[in-house]
Amino acid sequence: MDKLIALLQSDSNAANAFGALASAAAAALALLVSCVSVWISVWAVRSQRRHNELSVRPLAEVTVADYENSLRVKLRNNGAGPMIVLAVTVSDGHNAQEAVIDWMPALPGNRAWNNFSHALRRRTLQAGAEIILLELTEGEDEKGFEACRDQVRAALAPLTVNVEYTDIYETVMQPCRKPLSWFGRNL
Repeated sequence: MDKLIALLQSDSNAANAFGALASAAAAALALLVSCVSVWISVWAVRSQRRHNELSVRPLAEVTVADYENSLRVKLRNNGAGPMIVLAVTVSDGHNAQEAVIDWMPALPGNRAWNNFSHALRRRTLQAGAEIILLELTEGEDEKGFEACRDQVRAALAPLTVNVEYTDIYETVMQPCRKPLSWFGRNL
């Protein structure tokens, strides 16, 4: 080490060359650190974006309720973010309609439905929210509800509900498909 110091003190060209090499090495190291920093930043942005997409992901579920005094079909968003319904298709295997109500027979005695919905194109559902697709509930002191209920059960049993939807980033999610065969078990 003493010989190197002596050489640098006695020969100014060697000292300049050594200084230039040291500067070039520092510049190369700075460039390497900068490239690594850019790579880490790009990776962090991609990871954050992926996290953001997953944290607002919707999850569609078609639920059914078949009780002695009530029948119901609902669409529910069980995910963490808003769900944009592209289309709801209700099929019997041969034909398709846009709503469950389109498949239902006329109710006896001019009875009205408690609740139903028509076509749901471009409808938004927040996380935890639900839309009643069809509901028939027995009224207080209502006579003949059993026959009406069984007629609706028979109409619902062969149907399948298919829901196509996206998240807020317009990523098309796997469709939710639910056969309504549960309504046929008591026929």
